[in-house]
Amino acid sequence: MKRRTLFSIIVVTLVAGCLTLFYGAHSTWTDTQSAHAVQAATKQVDTLFKDSSHQLPAAQLSQEKIDAAKTSLQAARRKITEPEQANQIASAQADLDAAEQMLTVKNAIAQKPIKPSQLKTLTIESQQALAKLAKQKPTFVQIYQKQVARLSDQEAAVNKVASLFSDADFQDPKPGLSRSQVQAALAALKHIDNPQLADQMMPAIATAQQAAADDTSSAEASVSSPTAPSSASSGPQSSTTTSQSTSSASTTSSEFNQSQQESSSSSSSSFAGASSSQG
Repeated sequence: MKRRTLFSIIVVTLVAGCLTLFYGAHSTWTDTQSAHAVQAATKQVDTLFKDSSHQLPAAQLSQEKIDAAKTSLQAARRKITEPEQANQIASAQADLDAAEQMLTVKNAIAQKPIKPSQLKTLTIESQQALAKLAKQKPTFVQIYQKQVARLSDQEAAVNKVASLFSDADFQDPKPGLSRSQVQAALAALKHIDNPQLADQMMPAIATAQQAAADDTSSAEASVSSPTAPSSASSGPQSSTTTSQSTSSASTTSSEFNQSQQESSSSSSSSFAGASSSQG
C-alpha cells in the first residue's frame, strides 16, 4: 500500500514537472515568437522612412511597401504577449499611417493634372494629408507645404477661368464680361507651375476674350445709337433756323430798301416844290 502511494506521488510529481516544463518552454517560445514578430514589423516600418526620426519618407516609398508593412503589423498584433510590445506596435502603426499620408502628398505634387476635377481632388487630398501630419511630422510639412501651395495656386487659376463661364465645359461665357476680368484670369494662368494645364486653358481664355470684346462693342453701339438721331434731327432744325434767319434778313433788307426809296421820292418832291416857288 505504501509502495503504491509512493509510486502515485512520484508519477504525479513527474507529470507536474513535465507539464511545468512544457508550459514554461511553450511560454518562452511564444514570447520569443512574439518578440521576433514585433521586431520584424517595426523594422519593416522603419524602411518606409529616410531617417531614424521618421520625419521624412524614403526615396522609394510606394503603396506596395506600405501594404507589406501593414500585413506585418497585423501579424505581430496577433502575437502580442506583453504591454510593452503593444506600445511598440501602436507607435509603429502611427508611423505607418504617417507614411501613407506622406505618400499621398508626394504623389499629388508629382502629377501635372490637366483636368480641373483631377486638380481639385489632388489639392484637397494633399491639404488634408498635411493637416494630419502637422503635429507628428512637422519637418515633412515644412518642406512640402510650398509644393502643395502650388497645387492650390493652380486650382485658384482654373477657378478664375471657370468664373468667366456659365458652364463647366468653358463653352458659354457669362454675359457682361469685362476685359479686366479676362486679363486677371490670364495673369493667374501665367504664374502656375503647370504649362500643360495653362495651355489647355488658353482656348477658354480666347473664347472669353472674344465674348468680352463683343460685349464691349455692343455697349459702345448702344451708347452711340441715341445720339445719332439727335444729330440728324438737329440738322433740319438748324436748316430751318438758318432759313428763317435768311428770310428775316431778306425781309429786313427789303424794308430797308423800301424805306430808302420812299425817302428819295420825298426828297425829290420837296426839291421840285421849292424850284416851282422860286420861279
